Amino acid sequence: MFNPYPFTLRSPIASISMSLSEDIDTELKQALLKYPNLNVNTFMGKREGHESFWVSLQPFLLSRGYRLRPRYHPNWIPSWKGEKHFKGLHNYEDAMSLITSNLIDAVRVGNGQRVVIKCVKTLTEEIAIVRYLTSGHLPADPRNRTVPILDIIALPNDETQALIVMPQLLEFFKLPFRRVGEVAEAFKQYIQGLEFMHEHNIVHRDACLYNLMMDVSQLIPRGLHFNNWMSHDGVNHRIEWRERAAVKSLQYYFIDFDVSHRYPPGLENIKDTGIYGQDRSVPERSLDVPYDPFKVDVYQLGNVLLNIIQRYEGLEPLQDLGSAMTRKNADDRPSPSQALELLGKLDRHILCRRVWRRGTTSFDRFMITFCRAKYI
Repeated sequence: MFNPYPFTLRSPIASISMSLSEDIDTELKQALLKYPNLNVNTFMGKREGHESFWVSLQPFLLSRGYRLRPRYHPNWIPSWKGEKHFKGLHNYEDAMSLITSNLIDAVRVGNGQRVVIKCVKTLTEEIAIVRYLTSGHLPADPRNRTVPILDIIALPNDETQALIVMPQLLEFFKLPFRRVGEVAEAFKQYIQGLEFMHEHNIVHRDACLYNLMMDVSQLIPRGLHFNNWMSHDGVNHRIEWRERAAVKSLQYYFIDFDVSHRYPPGLENIKDTGIYGQDRSVPERSLDVPYDPFKVDVYQLGNVLLNIIQRYEGLEPLQDLGSAMTRKNADDRPSPSQALELLGKLDRHILCRRVWRRGTTSFDRFMITFCRAKYI
């Protein structure tokens, strides 16, 4: 059949789609000219595979009062799209993907509180243990250093997983210590936390560096970004913070009870086997030979103390405590109560002594001491 049109007809929709495609190609080419190492997938608005779980949950979480960042909205359009002058992905908050697949940050719609939502397996004891430790009269005990649990959410159509909602915290060692007493106070609270858990026949099994947190709501009043703690908004890399000494009641907490275990009340002389956490240097570590799990907690926390001592000049007064808690023979390690007694023997004048991160220059020490300069 004769075609009277010497060109191919396009529908208006097809023309619009092609125009959009051409615009995107142009944007990408311009961005690559300026940033040759550009992550093309991110620039094109493609999320990481592990983020799809949270994207699918976004409407549900919003209905429960928790708002995720724009990146996790199902209809998210990258904020850099259509900009005349692309500034590089590092200048856009929504370009940042999740670091850990089972954790995401959110804002509590009711009060604006920043929270962290953790997806946990219901087969573990984590939910049962944190629910027990944060319910009834137990939160009133000042030795209870369990992370506050704001909510436990059952997932729709999935009985194998559930969500735990916690306040957003920060690893306790991130902001600098300035005095021996500040370190002593942190470990006093952590040792009290072990004492409390052990009295309830609960072992943490992962009382290690990255599970020891602090509430920085008073230290960093403007809050911190979940992906980049040295930024308030994830883009501007300068954070305003206060010294620990400026906060009268700084709170320290344990998180991550996924390998923890609760033994029946009244059971004594407990021996057990099994996995435990980040610290693989525990002398009695074994999957077959029974060991005292409570003394493993003491060892792990003691090893964290030794780690901090190595990072600072001036923490020698805490060396004996760290060494005692990490003795090779588990029977020779102090109980949490005994460790608290050792800590309590430190003289007040010792607690007031200055400490410095190793490598801090004389100039920086002068500026911090006399000019109230702040360095992280």
